[in-house]
Amino acid sequence: MVARRQVVLTLLGAALALAACSDDIGGPEQASPSVAPTTSSAMTSSAVTSEAPTREEEAAEAATQAFERLLQISDAASREPNARDWEPEIRRYAADPAALLTVQSVRDYATLGLRQEGDSVVDLRVTSVDLASPEGPTVRIAGCYDSQSTQTVNVETGEVVPPGTPPHYMWDITVTRYEAEPSEPWLVSTLEPRPDQPC
Repeated sequence: MVARRQVVLTLLGAALALAACSDDIGGPEQASPSVAPTTSSAMTSSAVTSEAPTREEEAAEAATQAFERLLQISDAASREPNARDWEPEIRRYAADPAALLTVQSVRDYATLGLRQEGDSVVDLRVTSVDLASPEGPTVRIAGCYDSQSTQTVNVETGEVVPPGTPPHYMWDITVTRYEAEPSEPWLVSTLEPRPDQPC
């Protein structure tokens, strides 16, 4: 059972160690203080000179917001995995395979009798924007995940389960705009943990 928890927790490092929210998941205006996106120098200079943002900057901002909302929902779900079916909320901000991984991780938490304490902390940096990608406009983000920002607890015993991952490591994140869908949402499509890449 402990070995199974270690495997699940490694997966959860990708899907459930996802960023800062309160138990009350509100509208998109809710702040997410533990997610700290880092913008490129071009984006920073645009803000300083008050110029209108470029299409690339708008895409980067929309993709970052989609990722932050997924992280908020995932944190809430991992705190209370048995509270309800979290899949519809997760799929508002993620597409497969990221959505499937996140949903399965929440279900594993529930099955194993685990819950999360604390809010995940991830520092984000947009690494590329491709508005002409065949899959749809795509933004790639590097995330530095702090695995010490949360604890996984056995609900029955209160025991803290060790994460089994380095304290800080990279995530490769892809967010794609699904133009064929109503409202053309930005959805997190991939979320790959890189525990061999410290940050």
